[in-house]
Amino acid sequence: MEKYTVKVNDQKYTVEFDENTDVSQIKEVNLNGKKVSIDLNLDTLCSIVVDNNTHKINGVYDYDGEIVKLLIGKDYHNIEVEEYRPVKLKAKKDKSANKQAVIKAPMPGKITSIDVNVGDVVEEGQALLALEAMKMENRISSPRKGGVKEIRANIGDTCNSGDLLMVIE
Repeated sequence: MEKYTVKVNDQKYTVEFDENTDVSQIKEVNLNGKKVSIDLNLDTLCSIVVDNNTHKINGVYDYDGEIVKLLIGKDYHNIEVEEYRPVKLKAKKDKSANKQAVIKAPMPGKITSIDVNVGDVVEEGQALLALEAMKMENRISSPRKGGVKEIRANIGDTCNSGDLLMVIE
């Protein structure tokens, strides 16, 4: 899945759609977890249908071709787009415990969400937490199936590359 955070007038929205899809062929996306229909055409940037209401959306572009404002109806809205970049980590075995995966920060940043609790059973690839670095939100996923043994980070904490964040056993 391609996943983006779009900030419109300081309110964040998560937009997801199938990876490697020709953009002109996308007919629906997940908007904050809810499926919505979209229609890309030449008259507008796109039309989006939410709760049976159609909204035409046009973009205002800067000199580099990046969209900086959206025209929705008669109102302009400031936007920022952030791409989620899933970070895959290899399980590192802790020699003192045979089947532990030690989750360490892949880069310096700030913890923006923690999606699991101690004792939760997680699947390989399941999101564990989000780390914001250089205005990008990076999802840290579980490298293996197991139980969350320990969480050493809190939302709002800053961390350095290599800091221990979580242990999965």
